[in-house]
Amino acid sequence: MVVTGESKYVTFAIAGETYAVPVHMVREIVRPPKVTKVPLVPDYILGVANLRGEVLPVMSLRRRLGLPEEDLETSKIVVLHFQERILGIVVDRTAQVIQVTEDQIESAATSSEFVQKVIRSGDSLEMVLEVEKFFGAGEGEGIHRDHFHSARAAGTTAKEKATEEYMQIVTFALGNEEYAFPIEEVQEIIRYSKPTELPNVPPYVKGVIHLRNVVLPIIDLRTMLGLPVPPIDEFTKVIVLRLKGKRLGLIVDRIHEVLRIRKSDIQKPPAFVEQSGRGEISGIIRRDDETIMLLAAAALFAEDVVSLGEEGAKEEAVSGRRETEVQYIIFRVAEERYGVPIEEVREINRITTITKVPKSPEFLEGVMNLRGEVIPIVDLRKRFGLPQIARSESTRIIVGEITGGKTGFIVDAVEGVEKIPEHAIAPVPDTVRSGEAGRFIERVAQREDEVILILNMTRILTEEETRLVEETVRSAPEENQKKTTGKKGLRRALNGE
Repeated sequence: MVVTGESKYVTFAIAGETYAVPVHMVREIVRPPKVTKVPLVPDYILGVANLRGEVLPVMSLRRRLGLPEEDLETSKIVVLHFQERILGIVVDRTAQVIQVTEDQIESAATSSEFVQKVIRSGDSLEMVLEVEKFFGAGEGEGIHRDHFHSARAAGTTAKEKATEEYMQIVTFALGNEEYAFPIEEVQEIIRYSKPTELPNVPPYVKGVIHLRNVVLPIIDLRTMLGLPVPPIDEFTKVIVLRLKGKRLGLIVDRIHEVLRIRKSDIQKPPAFVEQSGRGEISGIIRRDDETIMLLAAAALFAEDVVSLGEEGAKEEAVSGRRETEVQYIIFRVAEERYGVPIEEVREINRITTITKVPKSPEFLEGVMNLRGEVIPIVDLRKRFGLPQIARSESTRIIVGEITGGKTGFIVDAVEGVEKIPEHAIAPVPDTVRSGEAGRFIERVAQREDEVILILNMTRILTEEETRLVEETVRSAPEENQKKTTGKKGLRRALNGE
């Protein structure tokens, strides 16, 4: 990793140590979203999440670095991007954005493949992560770049990419409200340190600090906006803005997220806000049940306040075509939802008599007589390496056609049939495809805040496993041929009859 001049890094904590990644490789920082677990992937891959229409593979950085797992309320997801791919890494807590000179970068005295350089500043030491290694660059771990589609929904057209404008914002808390600045206005984010007070300044100017030999005025944005001022704590941060060539530091209660939003989602402030102010609030962003106020730095500060600082170092529209929708059978295994195209499902049955077959593979529950045809029954919990539970009234067998013959798959529950538009279907990211699950989970469906895993039923079993199952069926006891089960169609099974 070559560093010249000054570079920015995002730092974060993992198990008491501080790590850093180049800021240009960080797309955003978000709260942990709902993660859909994927079976049979490396344990450090927690699953995939729906990040505003993009499939985001989520990785536990603690597990990837061989550290014990710990569930922390302060955890954040740092979304990295590399060669049109994205990856979310779970960190204990984000720290700050730092500016680093070339002479602060040293080789790391460590055998870790993920840390080859460190940043040394006084007594502090930040380990620089080799981001490319997390994406499998040069590792030969079965990650195929040509199969990766930038984790974007498959229906997105080139025209949409070209015409849709996005911006990144840094969101932060002031009291009970959430505010944001465009990321291009943010120079860095640092820990709070008590400033040296100045005489004859407005009450919201708390003083100045020296930041790398530059005088930085510290402004309490809470006081300035007439908001409650809670005590300074470990979450208090200072956002450093560059304004008219000068730098200003703004005290905020805590940093929340770095978000990538569509410019078209920014609404004009209400009329009474525009009329009563000087344009301090440039827009309103509504996300789920929260409202973010986008601040205009240039309108916030008077010229005499800006002058306290010193010069710092220079640093598809959707087409009108009718969209195709595909029907999927949606079912649940453990806590996750899966989908199979409805045309691939022959029928759905309740659990009936299943005959055990000696010396059969562990995942093979046995065989069942389906109207005179003996079919193998595969327990998906066992096949996916999940804990077993007692079967219930909701347990079902989904019957599909595998290599010319029928196979039944035991699932915890069938939830129904859903129509899913093509644009909501996306390929599975390479990070997930590298595990065994990549063979039979090639696509995902994004529905609101969740991800549904689309199964390729013909590939759940390997060729060798399929051969063993066929031999098991041939050796099934003949009396099983005489047992019958009641006929169940898709509609009746879905209705729980």
